[in-house]
Amino acid sequence: MIRNLFLIVLFCLASLQGMAQNLAPITWSAYGLTFKAPKGIGVEEDTEETFLLNNNNFYITIQALDSDGMTKDDLEKELLGLADEDGMTKRSSTKKFDLPQFYGIFVHGSCDVDKCCYCYLMTKAAGNVFFVSVIHSNGEEAIAESILKSFKMDEE
Repeated sequence: MIRNLFLIVLFCLASLQGMAQNLAPITWSAYGLTFKAPKGIGVEEDTEETFLLNNNNFYITIQALDSDGMTKDDLEKELLGLADEDGMTKRSSTKKFDLPQFYGIFVHGSCDVDKCCYCYLMTKAAGNVFFVSVIHSNGEEAIAESILKSFKMDEE
């Protein structure tokens, strides 16, 4: 019994270690926005409005939003409204998080046949808002959350 528990804990730690090693920093230069993404992921679009990344397991979209008048208290309502508009089903409850430079909130769910995670990140300094969508393979929720919680902006 104890041996089985030890093996399970060891397997979980190895999985987390492997997950961390499979992510590498990438930067959306238009905003100096750096985050961790799966190693080797391809950049599909890199413009002032949108940053798209894609591989076999992840499709990541980041968009700069018009955040005029939006406060951090509006993020949950706005995120759930977007999830409703896009038809996200089987939604989790929203989860708020703080990063050194951002307030964040995200929700997991299903988008058509894929699993997805929607997130709003608001800069603490200027109140700029970014929408992040991570469409992923089933069972990749922890990696999607690691991606979201890795965001930072270059200091100018």
